[in-house]
Amino acid sequence: MNTDPNSPWSPLSVAEVSHRFDRIDVGWWVAGGRAIDLFLGWETRPHADLDLEMLRGDRDVLFDVFEGWDLHVVSEGQLVPWHRGDTLDPAVFGVWGRPTPGSPWSVEVMLADGDATTWRYRRDNEIQRPMGEVVRTSGSGVRYCSPEIQLLYKSKRHRPKDDLDMVRCLHRLTADECGWLVWAIARFEPDHPWLSLLEYAAMGDR
Repeated sequence: MNTDPNSPWSPLSVAEVSHRFDRIDVGWWVAGGRAIDLFLGWETRPHADLDLEMLRGDRDVLFDVFEGWDLHVVSEGQLVPWHRGDTLDPAVFGVWGRPTPGSPWSVEVMLADGDATTWRYRRDNEIQRPMGEVVRTSGSGVRYCSPEIQLLYKSKRHRPKDDLDMVRCLHRLTADECGWLVWAIARFEPDHPWLSLLEYAAMGDR
């Protein structure tokens, strides 16, 4: 059984995931680079995996959504088998799934801190957003992570593809969204290279 995080992926489609969640009354949304695509309305690049997000308190429904699947959690950089009834350390925020132990990985579900009314950033719970502003719905009815939240997640990675995602989103973000993102990023990295562009956009000069 391969539990290497770098092992192959064969991601589910968003339509396949939607079909699985249709039978479960719980909130979920697309995250990662695909969320940026849904916001922009076009596919910016191929995506090797599929990232979803849901509230941490709803995590146990994953055993029903992916019934019979091989589920693991990411703990200290390692993939550890996760079974119904297992206690989940608060530091764990990623669940990986695949149909069988020998299959490529098919989905990753990020566990968000918060409740039905408020989302809280896991690195700093003082950074919050009303849930109604965290999740948006595409024209095709797919729920996805709001761009300012997704860019906050991406800001810590300093990867070229994340820089490009920020630039692509910049002209579509409102001044308020840019201002909030400046405040949130600056709490961790006051010299972050994105801040000058976001600050300029927050003033309404684009």
